[in-house]
Amino acid sequence: MKNNSAKNQRISERFKIEMQIELTCPDGSAHVCTTRNISEGGVYVLIQNADVPIGEMVSINKLEGQDVAATLKNNTAIVVHKECDGIGLAFVDLSLG
Repeated sequence: MKNNSAKNQRISERFKIEMQIELTCPDGSAHVCTTRNISEGGVYVLIQNADVPIGEMVSINKLEGQDVAATLKNNTAIVVHKECDGIGLAFVDLSLG
């Protein structure tokens, strides 16, 4: 059974959206991933082959989707939770470039 406390702590509304992002992990590995949902405060990324611990910082380098294509600067996010199909990221500093 899942703990709903994380859901209850959300400040921003989540929107279900599939977009492609390029994610760089602390070990330097780059992954092209799909988002499951996004909010002002974070994003859930579908990724299975990255072993990124909770608390680690990652970089989001590109964002592409419906009518959106952006290269990002100030693109730091932190892993705040993990599931079998992906990771939840909280934006630390994210700006469209």
